[in-house]
Amino acid sequence: MKQFIKTNNDYFTFSSCETCEANCCDGRKGTVFSQIILSDFEEIYENYPILFIFGELGYLKPVIILTNGKDFCPHLKDFRCGIYEKRSSICRTYPLSANIDNNIYIDYLCPAVGKNKNDKLIVNNSKVNKDFFVNILDNYQDKYIETFHELDKFNKKEDLELCITIKGIEFFKYVKKTNNKYLKMHQKSLKHLQNDYFKGLDS
Repeated sequence: MKQFIKTNNDYFTFSSCETCEANCCDGRKGTVFSQIILSDFEEIYENYPILFIFGELGYLKPVIILTNGKDFCPHLKDFRCGIYEKRSSICRTYPLSANIDNNIYIDYLCPAVGKNKNDKLIVNNSKVNKDFFVNILDNYQDKYIETFHELDKFNKKEDLELCITIKGIEFFKYVKKTNNKYLKMHQKSLKHLQNDYFKGLDS
């Protein structure tokens, strides 16, 4: 499981992934999806499905499907990422996470996270060590709002169709023809749902 907490007024160190059996890539431990922003689409659609969920207020949220909920990420081989150089920004930032409140969060259940003086500082008072910094962590609120405005014009339930359900979470696809570059990448990414890895899920 993951448990993200704020890092303002606190600090954390990071040791190494070497002794961890890829907990962050394990669908059995809660890794199913992560919300994305517009700049993520191009780097993600060639390797993962991009789908949509509805927020509490009914707005459309784009997400990357990371696992089928019962296995490791399909790109994981011997607990190592098979697309490491092309992995998503969500994977590159972990165990850190951006948030709409512009605070930096960290998964304190990650085995490599701690407060060990012998390990490398990863974040202090929401300021990320340059060795761990990824652009998505900067001014995330503005990027989130830009994503909302871009996709809100396509938020018509009759244009969306239930695609798959993973662990009770419903994920939708856009079914109309479109010239919008982000929705076109979303539709191209649906090919990843056709492989055996996603068979047996509710649709």
